[in-house]
Amino acid sequence: MRMKQLDSLRGIAIFLVMIEHFGGAALNSWIPIGAGSVGVGLFFTLSGFLITGILLQNLEANREDRRAVWLDFYARRLLRLLPPYYAVILLLVVLDIPPVNDSWAWDLAYLSNVHMALHGGDRVFWSLSVEEQFYLLWPFAIAFAPRRWLVSVILGMCALTLLFKLGVVLAGLDTRNVTRLLFGNLVLLGAGCLLAVASFRGGHANCFDWYQGLARLWFTAIALLGLATAILSWLLFPKEGGLVRYFTNDLLVGAFYAWLVLQAAIGLNGRTGAVFDNPALQYVGQISYGLYLVHNWMPDIVEKYLGPLPRYQAGAIVLAATFGLCILSWHFFEKPILGLKRHFWNAGLRKPVPPPEEELPSPRRAGASAY
Repeated sequence: MRMKQLDSLRGIAIFLVMIEHFGGAALNSWIPIGAGSVGVGLFFTLSGFLITGILLQNLEANREDRRAVWLDFYARRLLRLLPPYYAVILLLVVLDIPPVNDSWAWDLAYLSNVHMALHGGDRVFWSLSVEEQFYLLWPFAIAFAPRRWLVSVILGMCALTLLFKLGVVLAGLDTRNVTRLLFGNLVLLGAGCLLAVASFRGGHANCFDWYQGLARLWFTAIALLGLATAILSWLLFPKEGGLVRYFTNDLLVGAFYAWLVLQAAIGLNGRTGAVFDNPALQYVGQISYGLYLVHNWMPDIVEKYLGPLPRYQAGAIVLAATFGLCILSWHFFEKPILGLKRHFWNAGLRKPVPPPEEELPSPRRAGASAY
């Protein structure tokens, strides 16, 4: 089963990324921290949380066959990520849309962030490269690190990012482009991983019984204080050349993103819960990967084939074409390919036994799925 409110969180994240790219400088100047930064940060934290929980649970249920767990994990990830990603790259190359028409070899290898670090420019695929590189390494860390060391490993990852950023500054490198490398983004990925480890109990992922009493009070206070401090920093310090924000932003917002993921995983109630339970928002979350792949290129495609248009006309066409293409892709391309996962290595794996009912998240009792 899926935690449906996490789909809503994905929907909110992709809307923020689209605001960053479509909203213009005037709108973005009013959004604290940056719409795109918040959207990508939520995606990173969600990925760390879901992937870590799935790996911990499957490795615990199949201790004697880690190889099968890895093959199952990578098969599912490849089926979910590669077909639409490669299809979009092929389309952009055929349509001769820059900069992918020149950097497509880097993009195919999930090295868009490395291309940015070496050659500059902007590549919307950089965050996908970060996640794919993380997926290559993190399953082995989980498999070989003793469970009691995992928290220390994750904290070490966060420290590595701070040391990496310090090295970038001392070397006089571009703090924006070079920090798009994997080592510059382990704090937000680590925030999700840490939440997953804290919620792993007795071989079961997503057990949130620890989130009560003082733990609930302190986590909420730290999360909201971190967000408030990050917003204050955004107001006081410049984006370009602002070393305070460069070193502290991910640390400050990471706790808030993890807290927000936890709220959606448990299930929000009231008016906020009504928003997160909205089927339309959840559907947008389900197709968010396609939207992320397509939305940034659609204005260039529309202008290339329809010519310059008034902003209101171009905007309507871009949005309609983006959502239309992604809806068709989800139902007739991505979902059928995902159905092939039953033919891969996971057939021989033992399924984790569901936890007792009282250990499931309350008030909304559901399991997680990253697929």
